[in-house]
Amino acid sequence: MKKKLVVAVVLLLICLVAVTSFFVFNQNGHKQFYVGVTYCGASVQEAKELVDKVKDYTNLFVLQSGHLQGYTSAMEEIGDYVVASKMNYAIGSSTSESLGLSTQQLSSWLIEAKERWGKQFIGIYYDDEPGGKMLDGVGLTLKRDTQINETTTMSIEKYGRSISVRTTNNVEYNNINNNSLEDTGLQVRVLYDTSTSTTAVTYGDNGEISLVTVGADSRGHYTEYINYYSNRTITIQEFTDAGYNFYAPEDITKYDGSLLSYEVLVEQNPIQTYGDAADVFVDMQRGLLEGIDKTQLNKQDLLVFTADYGLYWWNYKGGYDVVLAELAWNHSAAQHIGLVRGAANLLGKSWGTILTWKYTQTPYLAEGEEMFEQMKLSYEAGAEYVIIFNYSEDPTNPNTLQEEHFQALEHFWTEVVQNPKVIHGGISVEAVLVLPKNYGWGMRNPQDNIWGLWDADDTCQPIWDQMQTRLNQYGAKLDIVYDDPNYQIANRYPNIYYWNK
Repeated sequence: MKKKLVVAVVLLLICLVAVTSFFVFNQNGHKQFYVGVTYCGASVQEAKELVDKVKDYTNLFVLQSGHLQGYTSAMEEIGDYVVASKMNYAIGSSTSESLGLSTQQLSSWLIEAKERWGKQFIGIYYDDEPGGKMLDGVGLTLKRDTQINETTTMSIEKYGRSISVRTTNNVEYNNINNNSLEDTGLQVRVLYDTSTSTTAVTYGDNGEISLVTVGADSRGHYTEYINYYSNRTITIQEFTDAGYNFYAPEDITKYDGSLLSYEVLVEQNPIQTYGDAADVFVDMQRGLLEGIDKTQLNKQDLLVFTADYGLYWWNYKGGYDVVLAELAWNHSAAQHIGLVRGAANLLGKSWGTILTWKYTQTPYLAEGEEMFEQMKLSYEAGAEYVIIFNYSEDPTNPNTLQEEHFQALEHFWTEVVQNPKVIHGGISVEAVLVLPKNYGWGMRNPQDNIWGLWDADDTCQPIWDQMQTRLNQYGAKLDIVYDDPNYQIANRYPNIYYWNK
C-alpha cells in the first residue's frame, strides 16, 4: 500500500513539474501566449463584469471601446481592475484623437500607464484594418514625401478607390467643388499649388484624366474643369466671375490657356506600379506610427499592434510589432495563418489571430465548437495571440459573446493552453509559397482587387490555383510570402514553391 502511495506521489510530482515547466516557458520564454477578449461597450461596470467572467480562463483584456477611449480616467479604472485580476491589459484606438489626446499626449500617457501597470500592460492596438481599408476603399491617409516638380512637396490621401495627392502648403483645395471630384473607379489625384491657383489632377481607370483648377487672375476668381479622354480629345468648362464657357473638342483651339499633353500627365501619375502602391502604403504606416513615437514605446517594452484581413506583409514593413489575422466570413483559416505567419517569420515579428464576425447579424460570431477549433489551430500553428472580437452593431447590446463562446474559451484554456500534451507551435511549417514582389492582391477570391486600385490581372488566377493546391496539400503547415531579396527564403523551408513554377 505504501509502495503504491509513493508511486502515485512521484507521478503527481512529475506531472506538476511538467505543467510548471510549461508555464515558465510561456511566462518567461520568447513566445508567451495570450488569449483574451475585447470590450467595445460604453460601461466601466460592464467591462469589469466581463473581466470577472473570463479571468479564470483568459490572460488578456483589450479595451476597444470607442465610447470609453475618450476618458483616460475610465481606461485607468478598467486597467487597474484588469491588473488586479492578474490579467494583461491593452487598449485600442483608431487614432490618438479618438482617445481625446494629441499623438504626443497619447505617447506620454502610454508610458505613464506602463509605469503604472508594468509588464501586465502590453501595448496599444492602434488603427484597425489598415490593409483592409486599402483594399476596400475606406477613408485612409497615406503620407509620403514625393516630388511632382522641383518645388512641390506632396502628401497622398486615399478615399474610396482613389488616391489624392496634395501639396502640403495647399490652402485653396477646400474651395473646389468636391462633388466634381467624386469617382466611380480607379482614380489618382495630383494637386499642384502655385502662388495663384491650385490644380487637382484625377486619373481614372478608364484612361480619362481630369484637371480642376481654382484660382484668381485678371478674370477674377475662376474654376476650370479640363477633361482629357483616352482618344486624346479634350473638353473644358470654365466658370469665372464674368460667366461660363464650354469648349468642345472642336473648339479647343479657341481656349487661350496653356494645356499639358495627355502623355505628360500620364507620366506624372505618382502611382504607376504595384511597387509605387507598396511604397505609399508602407510610408503611410510608418508616418502613422512615428506620430505616436513608436520607437520610444518599444523602448518601454510596449507593443503596437493591429488586426487585418489582408496586406499583412506590408503592415509589418510599415512598423507594426504584431498583426492579428482576422478569422472571419468563412474564409480559409489556413490561408490567413499562412500569410500572417509567413510574413512574421521572414520579417522577425510576432503574430496572432482575432476571431471576428462570421455573420453580418446576430449571432455574429461562429458557434462555440467552431471557435474552439479555430483557437486550437491558431495555438498549434504558433500564434502568440488569440483574441475574440466582442462587438455587435446593436447599440443596446454591443457584446457578441454568448454562453457557448465562454464555454469554448474555458474549454480551450483547460484542454489546450494548460495541457502539456498540446504543443504551442506544434504544427511545424513544411512548405512556403512565394508570390510576386509587391503583389498586394486581396486574395479573398480569384477576382479580388490589387492594392484597392487595380482590378484582378492575369496573374491572379494562376496564383489562386497554386495556392489552393498547396493549401490542400499542406493546410496550416504552409507559409505564404512575397519574393523580396531583402528576406531570404533559401534554407528556411524544406519545400519552396513559386507561384509560376
